[in-house]
Amino acid sequence: MDQKDGRVLPVMLLLAAWLAVSASPAPAQDLSSDQSLRRTVEGNPSSSRLADPNADLIEALGAYNRQDITAPGEKGDDPSQLRQVADPAAEDAADPGPDAGAPGTRPRQSFDLDDGPPSLVPGDGLSMPAGRANTSASPAARAGEERRGDGEAADDGEAAPSESQGDDLPDPLNPALGAGVTDETRGVQSILRSNQAAETVDRVRRLNRADADDPFAPIGVRVGTFILYPELIQTIGASSNLQNERDATSGAFTETILSSRLVSDWSSHQAEFNSRFSYRKDFAGDEQQDPSAAVDGRLRLDISRDTVATLRGAIDFAREDYSDVLDDESLSGRADVFSGSLAAELTHDFHPVSVGGTLTAARRSYLSLPEGSVDEDYTTLSAALRTGFDLSPAIKPFVEASLGRRLFDVPQPSERDGPSRDAWLPALRTGVALDLRDKLKGEIAVGYAWYLPDDEAARTASATTLDASLVWSPQRGTDVTLAALTSFAPELTGQSATTNYETSLTIAHSVGARTTLTAAARLGYEDSTIENDDKLLLSGEAGFNYWLNRQFALTGSYEHRRSFAVAEDSRYSADTIRLGITLQR
Repeated sequence: MDQKDGRVLPVMLLLAAWLAVSASPAPAQDLSSDQSLRRTVEGNPSSSRLADPNADLIEALGAYNRQDITAPGEKGDDPSQLRQVADPAAEDAADPGPDAGAPGTRPRQSFDLDDGPPSLVPGDGLSMPAGRANTSASPAARAGEERRGDGEAADDGEAAPSESQGDDLPDPLNPALGAGVTDETRGVQSILRSNQAAETVDRVRRLNRADADDPFAPIGVRVGTFILYPELIQTIGASSNLQNERDATSGAFTETILSSRLVSDWSSHQAEFNSRFSYRKDFAGDEQQDPSAAVDGRLRLDISRDTVATLRGAIDFAREDYSDVLDDESLSGRADVFSGSLAAELTHDFHPVSVGGTLTAARRSYLSLPEGSVDEDYTTLSAALRTGFDLSPAIKPFVEASLGRRLFDVPQPSERDGPSRDAWLPALRTGVALDLRDKLKGEIAVGYAWYLPDDEAARTASATTLDASLVWSPQRGTDVTLAALTSFAPELTGQSATTNYETSLTIAHSVGARTTLTAAARLGYEDSTIENDDKLLLSGEAGFNYWLNRQFALTGSYEHRRSFAVAEDSRYSADTIRLGITLQR
């Protein structure tokens, strides 16, 4: 038994060794099968998109294809709701990175003064504008909500266009939002002001581009939390009719104009102040000296996201002939005329309906009248209520009703037989406000207004009204501006009132970066209830501005003016040529 056990043990050891040797390839085969299985499931590692941290999740959802990488949307992990996202590899190829100085990198943008404004870069030696952190942005935009041109909120990662890029159409500076029958004093930059339509439209365009990359836009001077834009215009000229009278006197004249704009640079709210002072001297005829001055201001208070309060005011000084003020052609001399207004407006947006109310007080005074003349000073008080509807972010129709009261300092002068001159001024308007950003902006309204004297013996006047302030850009570099206003001017006899229609159309076109061509046409019509007292005024103007550098420009213009009237004494024509220089900062 012991011998047999001794022989069996070596045999068992040899059998165990053989089994171990024959079984050793099995783990290698299993490992090979596992690797094959992993390659089958994971695919070729060299072709995987390592830049996407969510590749496993994307492939597990079955949303991978060879063109686009897609990611789960906001509605969960349902593959049918997946949205496409940018391909990181494509983005890396398109963006050379900050260190891309190797061959093939795009050079810095060059600039040709005959082609257009450049994209300024730091260190190029050009003066940079003072810049404003807060332009005329809406309260919603300043509250942090970026919006696209269509008014919708911008998606995450999509940069909304800046308002200082110069792509938007120019806004009129401190526009009068009320109807003409409220007698609100015109702003400094209104193109309805006499003899300055072409000058105004060019200045408004340059001020609008003050923060843009325009080499000839004003730079501005920082004054505390405000930016000041001063301008000086000096012209010499000659006219075939210096005083715009029937008995024309031709001669030369000089005119000096000093204007400025002061705009706030605040994180919220906004304030602006505009001024224009001019002095003209004629060197023929009566050698008249004709000074004028205008100042206006506006303060916007963003009470909340949907509630805005606006305070605005304006003062104007000019001189008028006695014959125009007192309607007496036998009088010679000039009267000082002061006009001013103050308005307060409060608007609230209920989405999509908006409601706004405006209170206006306007004053007109005549000084230096001949002794014994009738006191013609009066005050106009009015209240207006507007309701608008947001048909779309760009189109907002509205209706408006207003009621005004005109009060004379001397309602019934003893020097003149006639009824009381105090009157009521009710009016209704309907219109639409437009904001198509770089194509069309402003508002236009039509309506009907009445002039109702207190005295039944006086004649009631009524008329269709047209009020408009529109800017249209048919192509880049060209702006077309339309302004219209309808108002009632009291007849000095107290019998009734004259309906005044004023319309101005201006065109400004940039020829390269240095040169701007301007043209303006103006129509004024006085519809009087007095027989044979209607008047029609037509004028046309063409001019140019050529900038030698950012502070200095050469200017020139030609104007033809003609007055048509039933009364021969009110007819005249005039041709005027001006040459000058413009200095700005």
